[in-house]
Amino acid sequence: MVRTLLCILANPPVGDGARTRARVALAGELLGYDAITIGNLFAIPSPSVTDIAILGTGADGWLTARVELQAQLKACAGVLLAYGVAAPTGPARHYYKEQLEWLDDALSGSPLPRYQVGDMPRHPSRWQRWTARQHPQLEFRDALRNSFALLQKGQHHD
Repeated sequence: MVRTLLCILANPPVGDGARTRARVALAGELLGYDAITIGNLFAIPSPSVTDIAILGTGADGWLTARVELQAQLKACAGVLLAYGVAAPTGPARHYYKEQLEWLDDALSGSPLPRYQVGDMPRHPSRWQRWTARQHPQLEFRDALRNSFALLQKGQHHD
């Protein structure tokens, strides 16, 4: 049986997201998974995560993402939280916090292991900077391997 790691990001990119997908694939390999899939807290693509503050002022993009995440959570063997460390500003912040509560609820009754890089759900684009500071003596691949944190049940990730 194929063991798939679900990586939860903030929202889809407008472009191909090749660099992020490559980092997520590396994480899946280092954590011992056979395949990766990417899910998002918010369903509407944007050029920058900061655009969620404008695009996420209504419930639609958040609720649409839940449908996909529910299906992905049923099909995966582990979850990597990597949606970033900053909440959107303005009215979108309310929906973001609701989405994190929903995700916590969805994961709390699940046996799925949950991971993040270090002490926060850092986005893959920030992993190299963080690992270089934490493990300056190691190459990125080894530093990343040493940086995954397995979250305990009930441990909040926001």
